[in-house]
Amino acid sequence: MAGPNYVLDKAFPVLATYNASDTAGVTAYRCVTADSATGKIDLNATATTACTGVVQENIDQTKVALGKVNADVRLLGITKVRVSDTPGVIVLGSKVAASGTSTNKGGVKLGVTTNIPLGIVVGPFPIGTPAAGDLIDVLLTPGMPALP
Repeated sequence: MAGPNYVLDKAFPVLATYNASDTAGVTAYRCVTADSATGKIDLNATATTACTGVVQENIDQTKVALGKVNADVRLLGITKVRVSDTPGVIVLGSKVAASGTSTNKGGVKLGVTTNIPLGIVVGPFPIGTPAAGDLIDVLLTPGMPALP
């Protein structure tokens, strides 16, 4: 079977100021984190913050600004994830963490010391290593501790 293999997706309410510095709204295949008090998700572009999951759909900023929209977030299983602007050398089996600025905010990079991994890369790649903006498949591993 080709494509994603989801085990658990959940709808989360989206923070009305989601990714406030971007007018694109919610963009699919980006790392998100949920606020523990409100349960609302926001973009996660920080490797030292644990990811709740990976958003699976695009939602227009106009709808997000209303503060009444839910987004589908993959919590467990295999998902596509966008590669960040500075990914490092990612290969099959690499542990990856949230990262990114500019156009690939909320993407992933090669996990390094002190990063909280999002998951393990399971493929597929274009020829060579993935570049900024490419989509890769990641097996989500919630609860994995920071890398030593």
